[in-house]
Amino acid sequence: MDRTDHAEIPAPEPQEQVVYGRNAVIELLQSKPESVEKIYLQFNTTHPKLKEIIITARRLKIPCGKARMEKLTLIAGTAKNQGVCALLTSVTFYTLDEVLAAPRNSSPLLVVLQGLEDPHNVGAIIRTAEAVAADAVIMIDGKGAPISATVHKASAGALSHMRVCKVKSVVKTLDLLRERGFSVVAADMEAEHNHTDFDWTRPTVLVMGAEGSGLGSETRKRCDQIVRIPMAGCVESLNVSVAAGVMLYEAMRQRLG
Repeated sequence: MDRTDHAEIPAPEPQEQVVYGRNAVIELLQSKPESVEKIYLQFNTTHPKLKEIIITARRLKIPCGKARMEKLTLIAGTAKNQGVCALLTSVTFYTLDEVLAAPRNSSPLLVVLQGLEDPHNVGAIIRTAEAVAADAVIMIDGKGAPISATVHKASAGALSHMRVCKVKSVVKTLDLLRERGFSVVAADMEAEHNHTDFDWTRPTVLVMGAEGSGLGSETRKRCDQIVRIPMAGCVESLNVSVAAGVMLYEAMRQRLG
């Protein structure tokens, strides 16, 4: 848990929602963890429920910061905050049905993030997806980095315009999308075909695997094609957000062409 100085803690904007109190924050983490942007707790935490909040937040990869009681009182609007406040994200999550019912393109383009851990990568991919007018970015509930202040910043404002979905299962989601006529494509440096050989003009799902571990085996089975990005230098692979950008811009090039 990072130490947050008194001056660095932002007072919540009027439109921001704050949940305070030990039981209320625990319930929030159990029921809607994706809605939590950051948690602030008092210094020198010894209460068992506050320790439970810290452990749960770490498991869910929700950032935490320490704050003095007077700052928690300012954030919560009351001194009866029990030493903990949770700031809620302003992101509205869409269902997959909502996205499919109102596509942005005549030939929809979706991006699936399979458990990316780095919020900078998540934000960068959302930024690129918005730049190429993709229909939505799909994230797996409970897997990878949550939508946080870091994701907001890395997206450079794109998060306010891009539809983001949360789904329970990547496998079931890909099965559904294939039934709806989508082609599923992913990248692997050992693939036979280049990413430019793929027909990006048809309804497409681009799946980006997690940093390090890559695609899951069941996800790979559901890909209609695995492509590679040609590399001429000494490095063997690209950062996942860069790789997503290369492929998404190839999709836009083909579609505009």
